[in-house]
Amino acid sequence: MHTPLGLDGLGASGAEPVDAAGMRVKTLIHTQKPEEATEFLAGLYGQHALQVRSREGLDLMMRGFEFDGLHVGVIRYGAPAVAALDSQRPVWVFSYLHSGSVSRDGGGTVAQAGDAGVNAPTDMRPVQMSSDMELVNLRVLDADMQNACRAMLGSDLSHPLQFATDAAAGTAEASTLMRLIDRFAAMPLYSHVAARQMERNLKSAALLELLLAWPNSYTTHLSDQPALPQSTQRARDYIHAHAAELPSVEDIARACNVGVRALSRGFEKHLNTSPMRYMLLHRLDRARDELQQRRDVASVTEVAFKWGFLHLSLFAARYRERFGELPSETLRKTR
Repeated sequence: MHTPLGLDGLGASGAEPVDAAGMRVKTLIHTQKPEEATEFLAGLYGQHALQVRSREGLDLMMRGFEFDGLHVGVIRYGAPAVAALDSQRPVWVFSYLHSGSVSRDGGGTVAQAGDAGVNAPTDMRPVQMSSDMELVNLRVLDADMQNACRAMLGSDLSHPLQFATDAAAGTAEASTLMRLIDRFAAMPLYSHVAARQMERNLKSAALLELLLAWPNSYTTHLSDQPALPQSTQRARDYIHAHAAELPSVEDIARACNVGVRALSRGFEKHLNTSPMRYMLLHRLDRARDELQQRRDVASVTEVAFKWGFLHLSLFAARYRERFGELPSETLRKTR
């Protein structure tokens, strides 16, 4: 079994190993202070409580890097510990267990070295870790994962995205996860202006590969997804580009050189919705993306008006119907 992200290069003193020039992997934290560890990890994975179950105390170390909004990290606690999230957070965490053992809910199924798993944004189960645990995490923003799923489907999401929670050692899911992480880690830090676009393209391809390799609530759709007719695809793209302007169904049909009846039939047949319903859901999704990702948002009203929701009470009702919470609750979690 290979050692992820050069962990073997860390000696007992915690000295930084020699990396090739321009490589990404760095030691992000090394601490024996639970408060410092909790504060650092909260910034990555959400607010949580940490309980160390050892007289020797904590010896937390993480090596890793950012990659166009993704975060890759290899973490060890150096002592038996339990981590419990305080609230939901807008991230998916794909994990590969390099060594030791991990269990959820204080028992039940125990993951061993080579196993992999996924923590959903809504998963708040406590995680119990052995003293010799080394865990490789890939953190993905929920908005990025949903956008990748939309891109692969060629349509909006008709139901919540969910992944199978666990993957045994040697499965395609576990192997794909580590292959993608190795690919991110191996890419040098280029200084060319095109580097950012290259990283964005690699990230998009990697998320699509995760959606294909890891069983999820859209696996059936993704494995047998017919191509959209050109007229429907043009109309969908027009909605994506102009949704904030609130075009009418006549505007959309005129821009795509089709009749209103043909436009509606295409959406009903291939996207199982009407053009106006599709645009409403798209506007709600974009509003949620902004509330989750933009920390400079002044208020829910700002985002609602931007996406054409002028009646705030109606916006809140539709938002709660789609996402199970009020927009103000989403914004509060982001802050």
